[in-house]
Amino acid sequence: MKSEAHHSEPAPSGALSQAMYYGIGIVLMKGVSLLMMPYLTRQLTPTEYGLLETLVVLADIGTIVIGFGLVEALYRFVGEAQGSQRESIIASCTGLTLLITLIAIVLLMMTQSALVSVLPEGIGQTELWLIAVPTLAEGLIVIPLTLMRMQSMAKQFCFYNVIKVLVQASLIVLLLESGRREGASVYSNIQAVLIAGAIASGLLVCLLLRFLLQQSGGFSKIVSLNRTVIGQLSRYGGPIVLSRMGLFAITGLDRWLLADCIGVEQLAVYAIASKFALILGLMMQPFALWWFPTRFQLLQQTNGKQQCADFALLGTNIGIFLGAAMVLTLPAFVLLVLPQSYHAAASIVVWLALVNILKNAGDLLNLGCFAGNSSQSQMWIQWMCAAVAIMGYWWLVPEHGVWGAVWVLLLVYGLRLLSFYVVSQYWLPLPYQHRQWVSSVVITGVLLACYHGLTHSWSEAWQLATGLSFAVLMLVLMFMMRVFPLTFVQRLMLRQRLMLRQRLR
Repeated sequence: MKSEAHHSEPAPSGALSQAMYYGIGIVLMKGVSLLMMPYLTRQLTPTEYGLLETLVVLADIGTIVIGFGLVEALYRFVGEAQGSQRESIIASCTGLTLLITLIAIVLLMMTQSALVSVLPEGIGQTELWLIAVPTLAEGLIVIPLTLMRMQSMAKQFCFYNVIKVLVQASLIVLLLESGRREGASVYSNIQAVLIAGAIASGLLVCLLLRFLLQQSGGFSKIVSLNRTVIGQLSRYGGPIVLSRMGLFAITGLDRWLLADCIGVEQLAVYAIASKFALILGLMMQPFALWWFPTRFQLLQQTNGKQQCADFALLGTNIGIFLGAAMVLTLPAFVLLVLPQSYHAAASIVVWLALVNILKNAGDLLNLGCFAGNSSQSQMWIQWMCAAVAIMGYWWLVPEHGVWGAVWVLLLVYGLRLLSFYVVSQYWLPLPYQHRQWVSSVVITGVLLACYHGLTHSWSEAWQLATGLSFAVLMLVLMFMMRVFPLTFVQRLMLRQRLMLRQRLR
């Protein structure tokens, strides 16, 4: 088969090998940005950082539209297709992405003046187009990377992500240092960061282009736009786009209103706390990058429902552990490494870590909302939660600022988790072992209470060291109580070996 000939070496023999490569790629990609945060917070004022965050919010909207739910469509349709049908689906995804990108460019040219007029002062058309470059390139980046994940090409996935992040980080440092040496630079600090992102994204598109053309059968198939396949992709991806717009109302509108109500300086503090809280999502990426492309295939296997339930709960418990470890360590770390103007983020990050625990659980315990013809249900859940978020932000943010946004996020993600679980179980009942997550909550709750009672008057360095010790103790207790049973790992490795043997026959 043509698709199997695009990479000469076999896939790694186990899921742990896959997870290792995914982990290296994601940790380097996201971890470098976190490691650069102490540097950036000393190079950018809170006002500059807040303006940059406003542009990121705008880019998030564009990424949702450009993506058009095509990653989920690839998971859903490409895995079941063979030969020319597979190439046709990939080519149609790519062609649809190009079409949407061209339309977006035209719309941006027509509306750039109006957009600049509603953005905070300090953002002009130059900044708008610089943030548009990586946003528009996202579609041509995510499709080949998703195909690599689906074909167990973890080494290649890791390589391309690492190249992008190293180029981007190096350019940021080079441009910021160059601008500082020259005094009156031809670009601002914000523009320097945006230029680095635009160049890195453009380079990655060029590197991935050959692989994408091979997978899709060539440029002629991409531009031919198979109407039947396009219609199928649109019907599946449309509800997902609407769902993600609802998700943006939950995770993006807060920053937009904060910038308007309390200023970009306070937004910068909130954004710093949010980025540290996203460490949970970063650490979950090796599991997620394996799980999401694989779950539908796993569901079709013998005892598939039980395996899906077990792995979803395993990911949920990993999220609970990681979130609790963040609460134990991040506040002291923020106080130690960031300038004093950002220290308010230390208390905010604790509650945002809890928000991300709820988000991770909702992402994993929702398989029924994506199986069969039930994909629209997740759209309605997201929009219901978005409506609650909009009302909550509108009511609480003007008066309570950052903490109003935090309270709304806790409420909304709790509601989202409950709704996803109930609706998912309606469409596809899975035999979850709830004792496992209850044990996780009890263990983390007891240890967090002991930690805060013990260290509330200690120095930041001692708090950090003690928090790390408590995190290790928590992990040991979870293995002892079989929240993380070793049989999961053994089953995972055995299943991946069997899948590899089937491919090589």
